[in-house]
Amino acid sequence: MKKIVSIVVLLIAVILVACNTTKSTKEAKSNASNQASSVTGKKKNILFIAIDDLKPLLSNYGHSEMITPNFDRLAKMGMSFTNAHVQYAVCGPSRASVMTGTNPDRTKVWDLHTDFRESAPDLISMPEYLISQGYETTAVGKIYHKGSSSPGHDGKSWSMPHKLPKNYDSKYGDAAFEYYQDPETKKLIGQFEEEGKAKGLKGGKLRDYVFKRVKPSTESADVSDEAYQDGLYTKTALKQMADLQATGKPWFLGVGFQKPHLPFVAPKKYWDLYDRSKVKLAEFQQLSEGTPLFAFHNFGELRAYSDIDDNYDIGEIIDEAKQRELVHGYMACISYIDAQLGKLLDALERKNLLDDTIIVLWGDHGWHLGDHTEWCKHSNFEQATRIPFMFAGPGVTKNQTSHHPVNLVDLFPTVFELANVPQSSQTEGKSLVPLLDNDPSTTIAMDYAYHQYARGKRMGYSVRTERFRYTEWHDNDYRSFKTYNDSNIVGRELYDYEKDPLETKNLVDDPNYKQYVSTLKAKLKGHLTK
Repeated sequence: MKKIVSIVVLLIAVILVACNTTKSTKEAKSNASNQASSVTGKKKNILFIAIDDLKPLLSNYGHSEMITPNFDRLAKMGMSFTNAHVQYAVCGPSRASVMTGTNPDRTKVWDLHTDFRESAPDLISMPEYLISQGYETTAVGKIYHKGSSSPGHDGKSWSMPHKLPKNYDSKYGDAAFEYYQDPETKKLIGQFEEEGKAKGLKGGKLRDYVFKRVKPSTESADVSDEAYQDGLYTKTALKQMADLQATGKPWFLGVGFQKPHLPFVAPKKYWDLYDRSKVKLAEFQQLSEGTPLFAFHNFGELRAYSDIDDNYDIGEIIDEAKQRELVHGYMACISYIDAQLGKLLDALERKNLLDDTIIVLWGDHGWHLGDHTEWCKHSNFEQATRIPFMFAGPGVTKNQTSHHPVNLVDLFPTVFELANVPQSSQTEGKSLVPLLDNDPSTTIAMDYAYHQYARGKRMGYSVRTERFRYTEWHDNDYRSFKTYNDSNIVGRELYDYEKDPLETKNLVDDPNYKQYVSTLKAKLKGHLTK
């Protein structure tokens, strides 16, 4: 009898091991299996495309009004994540997070001025890590926030110097303050510069003096792509790609486009793609019912432009004509960037590099275009946190989308696995490779994205699942490396995107959502205290 029981127990154990092995293979492709591929697989090139202030206002994300054929082209080459979120909806913290593979409370970058090299000197950048893995690395344009105090646009990240070219199309001359090419605007800026210099002003003070008098939020000039920064970045990137290829090593090329960041300046031909009278304005232009007032802001970034009234306050609506101009400009800038993307993809095809190159494209945060009466970013709402997030190349099944919630900080673990690079022990993200094949049964364990944004001493922390976003506002300069305390919470939010995609009502106190709140709170608390 004992012998029979032992045999039965042994059979059960074998079955359980087999089941667990199958499950772990599907759910954890990025772990043990990657260790083998990182040793034996050929390392792939990495084309890393960062786009400033880009929300998923793209044709491949369902916006048929947009003319973005090259985003469509990239989408057909791989995966578009439709529920991807940044960790902090403003440039400095977002970029410090993705470039180190760590969260904002690890980098201690929560503003536009802090350099992670100073706030968290134990961290290295992911391109810096790639150099240690035998890569040549370089970049052009905005990869880190421009306020970084590290020389060479964080020079430790690059084995070949980072570039910020200013060789504007000679037909039009230098762009005024790197923005403007309209002759009348340049003339006015020149006049005020001379006036400011006569007053003894220099540097930033001179710039501020001029911008208070002439700093338009938009410009449509009949010029070439190379009359503005992003055209120059593309031209430089193509040269860098050739230089990298000549080394014979695997390479990382970062291309950081500035648009559609303010001011919305783009060649006239991209403005002409759209009819301003048909531009769609935000459907919900009110404050959400029941949402704490401090969750909103009065878009100071936009109010800094000379053609915007600086007296707008929270909840006040910009006049319709100006809204149309701004949305039109944002759309034109996206189409301008779409054209630059096409030139990069053309070069990869021409050089026969597509089979050896991982492509990743991302926005550093979204952008409010009048929803909730908001403009710019700087919030925990969907339009500020949600980004386009796209992967293509070997190992990525073509022409697919995923609505699984994912984080921008997941970028480098995913790219490293695809590129056959051993994972960095520093990263706090996860590889998304299990989602990049065409097996619908494959999953990853984390079923939420997360992010945060501060209002003074209050920090709002959120989790975003497929259906909900739950936010807690913690007072007294709380951060996740401090003790979690319910008494510190001064506001909460819950939005149901299945029933209320525009976030019109905060449902956190609705009794019908009590169980959802409890479950989401547990997820958020688990994230903050792990």
